[in-house]
Amino acid sequence: MHLASAEARRVAPRQRWKVASRARWGLVGVALLYSVCSLALHHRVLGDLSASTVGWASSDSHQFIWWLEWFLHAVSTGANPLYTTYQHYPYGVNGMWNVPVPVLAALMAPVTATAGPVVAFNVAMILGPVASGVAFVAATRRLVPSLVARAVAGGLYAFSPFVVAHASVGHLNLVWAVFPPLLIWFVDSALLRHDPSPYRTGALFGLGLALQTGLYTQTLAVGAVSLVVVALVLALRNPALVRRRLPTLLRSTVSCLVVYFVLCAYPFYLLLAGPSRPLERIRPPDETMADAANLLFPSPLTAVRVDPGGFGERLALHPGEQGGYIGPALLLLVVVALAVGVRREVVRPAALVGAILIVLSFGIHLVVLNEVLLPVMPWRLLLDVPLLGEIEPVRLQIFIAACLALTVAVWVEDLVGRPRTVGWWAAVGLTVLTVVSWVPAPDAVRTVHTPVPAFFTREAAEVLGPGAVVEVTPRATGAWEGGAVALLWQAESGMAYRATGGYFIGSGPGRPLLLAGPVNAYQAGIDALRTGADPGSPTGARRELQQLGVTAIVLVPQDGEPAAARVLDWTRAVSGGSGRPLGGVVLFELAP
Repeated sequence: MHLASAEARRVAPRQRWKVASRARWGLVGVALLYSVCSLALHHRVLGDLSASTVGWASSDSHQFIWWLEWFLHAVSTGANPLYTTYQHYPYGVNGMWNVPVPVLAALMAPVTATAGPVVAFNVAMILGPVASGVAFVAATRRLVPSLVARAVAGGLYAFSPFVVAHASVGHLNLVWAVFPPLLIWFVDSALLRHDPSPYRTGALFGLGLALQTGLYTQTLAVGAVSLVVVALVLALRNPALVRRRLPTLLRSTVSCLVVYFVLCAYPFYLLLAGPSRPLERIRPPDETMADAANLLFPSPLTAVRVDPGGFGERLALHPGEQGGYIGPALLLLVVVALAVGVRREVVRPAALVGAILIVLSFGIHLVVLNEVLLPVMPWRLLLDVPLLGEIEPVRLQIFIAACLALTVAVWVEDLVGRPRTVGWWAAVGLTVLTVVSWVPAPDAVRTVHTPVPAFFTREAAEVLGPGAVVEVTPRATGAWEGGAVALLWQAESGMAYRATGGYFIGSGPGRPLLLAGPVNAYQAGIDALRTGADPGSPTGARRELQQLGVTAIVLVPQDGEPAAARVLDWTRAVSGGSGRPLGGVVLFELAP
């Protein structure tokens, strides 16, 4: 008997190692499958990784490229990766109110250093859905043991309408949708089952929260709202379970908060009280809501679109924010799963949480086909809560997608164990229809080809010299198509200079809110010349640039610029020099 027990103890670790090894190889296989899908989704950029960017809203893509390069520059020079004066000089930009993505910048630093920030951005965009899907598959392992079921659901989640919508506009921080799976893992570990190591679980969750802070703080805030909804749903459905789990949950929470605030004390200071933060509401609350009709009618980014009335063309916002599509097939699947009692302990809470989040995603108004049908919605209660009041409720859609994907995972696993009847085949057909209904359109993710003048890639650092402050024309703006190309040029120069302009969220002297660098007299003169108006005094414009510390003006000629000759003459008058043509630009040195 003693010998048999000893042999069993020797076999058990070996068996666990085999199970863990199979699980790891399963994840590798899933990651490879998702990688193929992501490469197909981003096929347009594959032949031009270094000169094109994913996303038709190039200003956002170029903004991310700038921050990827800034992180590398900051780390290599000892500068602050979360605060910079390389935009909006001399006042600076607070990274925590923008998109510095330091976690991704660190991950992609080898690519940035060897192949450049454009390639790093494109590679990160391709990897985002893969990481999101794999995170979902790993996080739901104990809830749904079947790898096949998790792989199907993880694929739906990774390439959900939300992820595809934000991939189409180059939102790197949102295609890395790893936080909802982390939330599922924490709820499962800390609430749904007995946790023998609550301090460890809490510490890991705190680390995950810190990493999400380094991806995007708004997703963290949206996740906090979602976690509160999950806790309330579980407490109301099973108060006895919550009472039993409360002591270990409190230990996990304490451990989580300690780890999080140790890692994120400085980022939180920048967020709450740091310099150059915005001092008033960033965007009107009625411009950040989901359109309820999007639940049934997809945007043009979805391949299979049954929309004879053209309702999808009338949705509020733009396709990059129309990521809330569920569709009749998936809605029917959820209803059937609830009706037949598939894993009630998982499906019912997931469905209820998803339904509540859908209501919250509508924002302060119920909007249907871009028309306000109900002027007051629950989200209005959060408008005056610090930080939470800045949330765009439409971004709740990724947590809704996670709830739906979890339901699909349980549904598919249940199908595997049922007898092959007529009803079973009908359920399989519904599952296939659900998957097909979320397939992205072949050209859902477009790219923008943006050649960079040779001056920035070859000559800027040497010609401008250390400490250069440059006024770049055209200046960076928030115009979605081509507005932030000046940030791309600066990034490609290796941060060879500081710039007075920029595309950011922040503030400045006498300006509680800025969404781009303020227009100075020199740039106002250019705007006036384009309309045939008087540009004003070149002497006054020169004096203002000098007061800002500008040492050079770099004029990049634009094809089709109707006022090109007048802009060149105006720049000569302001700088007091004739300018030097260098690598596709005209450089004007400005006396201090």
